Amino acid sequence: MLYPLKFIPYLKFYPYGGRRLATLLQKDGVPTDRDVAESWEISDHGDTQSIVANGALHGKTLRYLMETYKSQLVGKEIYDRYGDYFPLLLKFLDCDKRLPAHLHPNDDNAKKLGLNDTGKTEAWYIFKADQRATAHAGNLPGLTPDTFRDAIARGDNFDGVMNYIPTQSNQTYLIPAGRMHSIGAGNLAIEIQQNSDAGFSWDWQGFVEAGIIDPQDAKNHKEWAVQCALYENGAQQHTREIIQEFSLEEDHFKHTFCAACEYFAMEKLYMNFPYEFADPADRFNLFTVTSGAGEFRGNNKSTFAKAGDSLLIPAEMHTLIAPAHGQPLEILRCYVPNLERDIVKPLRQAGFTDIEIAWLGSYGQSNALLPYLVLPKDWDQQ
Repeated sequence: MLYPLKFIPYLKFYPYGGRRLATLLQKDGVPTDRDVAESWEISDHGDTQSIVANGALHGKTLRYLMETYKSQLVGKEIYDRYGDYFPLLLKFLDCDKRLPAHLHPNDDNAKKLGLNDTGKTEAWYIFKADQRATAHAGNLPGLTPDTFRDAIARGDNFDGVMNYIPTQSNQTYLIPAGRMHSIGAGNLAIEIQQNSDAGFSWDWQGFVEAGIIDPQDAKNHKEWAVQCALYENGAQQHTREIIQEFSLEEDHFKHTFCAACEYFAMEKLYMNFPYEFADPADRFNLFTVTSGAGEFRGNNKSTFAKAGDSLLIPAEMHTLIAPAHGQPLEILRCYVPNLERDIVKPLRQAGFTDIEIAWLGSYGQSNALLPYLVLPKDWDQQ
């Protein structure tokens, strides 16, 4: 029988990593004497497999769970759409140094290029941003493939092609496939994404030297990035949060929408009161505790999670969430949405405008919410 599943993180030791996963989050199994760039919290990507850390399924991989439980794990709604492909990948990124300038192909471009991966749309929730922390996201106005190639040739890989932006703790940045980006030093981020590792950088400095990227691949990536890039002009980079509050007996439960696209939606749940979570849709949910700690009980099995821990809640599971020690509990929730049903209709009913709803999908024509909304032509300039 399935229950709230906690996994052993799979660590990535890339050149931009630091020590925050061990020192700030005190994550189990993270070394304190070595820089760590990424902690893949819930992953079914090739050999990068999440391994169950709790309960009767301890030691089993997420791939084993998918092959064994299928729709019982992810839900019929998701299994009918994706089959045995687990559609999401959840990770922490400790950006102690700046990431390479890069972008990800969309599904069509990944297929055209013969990649053994889907495209990759992602969103970052900035768990902690140091003072004056920054990122790059989105191309400079007027950039074209030719001017992009010129900038690469002269080594102007960041400010020569992308918008420079300050980052703040608790902000969300939705990065559709094709959008140029890089997270700067001083950011600890939670990333939800398509289950893919496809990406092209025109600045693999440090990765080639470390043997992580093949030199020929690094050379090819420059032109592939030019071909797969979105060329768009955006008003701002981070999404605008939409908050709904629901009364619960003597206290309240706060529900905040952070980002939404066709592949995933991200929300924050805040409670200082036991709460029974039950997704009305037949699908799995991913939880990451961002503040506090608590017990998660489903199918008569209980799992404890603290800040920095992630859980997979199987489909159709009523889960009693009990904050520990009488302290508030905040959870980042990620799931595969039906955009009209799960995002547009409830927010319209709550009185939000279509422009407010649209900002959950970020600016530009790659915004997957646009077909469901009635918007002026210049909506993303308002």
